[in-house]
Amino acid sequence: MLWQRAHERRSATGLAAYLGAAMMVAAATLAGLIVAQRWGNSAVDLLFIPAVLGAAMLGGLRPALLSAVASALAYNYFFTVPHRSFRVDNPADLVTIIVLFVVAVIASHLAASVRAQARLAAAHAARNATIAGLARRLLTAAGTKDVADVATAQLASLLRCNAVLVSGVPEPRVIAAAPGPAQLTPSDIAAAALTLDSGEPSGRGVTRVNAAEWQFHAVRSDDRIIAAVGLARDDGAKPMAPDQQSLLDNLLDQVALALE
Repeated sequence: MLWQRAHERRSATGLAAYLGAAMMVAAATLAGLIVAQRWGNSAVDLLFIPAVLGAAMLGGLRPALLSAVASALAYNYFFTVPHRSFRVDNPADLVTIIVLFVVAVIASHLAASVRAQARLAAAHAARNATIAGLARRLLTAAGTKDVADVATAQLASLLRCNAVLVSGVPEPRVIAAAPGPAQLTPSDIAAAALTLDSGEPSGRGVTRVNAAEWQFHAVRSDDRIIAAVGLARDDGAKPMAPDQQSLLDNLLDQVALALE
């Protein structure tokens, strides 16, 4: 199933981020051991800051926090007296460990915030590009049927699900479907009619007519509902994630403009 594969990819990515954070701390520790043999421990603590920043930029806040904790423990174990022990006899070393941990945590928060902002900006850019791409394709369509074909094909591709465009009250009819023909059950037709009449989402995954296999969303022109788009997955799961609702609304606005 698509959602299972996506979950597996996210799990693998998260594990890789934690492993990467641990490896960067290990590299910083090895570099510190080399530096300490030549010039002492005075600047070794600074070597762990790049490891924390790298973990934050590549993996986010949680791997960075792991890196901060591991850095403080590694510094304590390898570079404070007594060596190869987590015991701290020198108050100055204790202060250094605490300061290293605090600086590492602050740096991880800042770097993770920068990473989150960059990802948000990239997501907005991708969404705008998606909307513009659909608008360009709709401009090449001639007539309602062509607009419906382009709209359903693009929605099915972008949201990775089945899509239909329906219109007509009280008996909705399918104008176009993608990636292949679609057969609506009586519950689906009832859900489509409800959306065309009220303008509210209905069908799979929402509270109204939840027995339907399709989830329907209104295509609006000002206060008038001119059509409805239905979305469904072959595995019966919800057709889209909650964070895709904003993208869908913008895409439906483009479809409404083209249908007009």
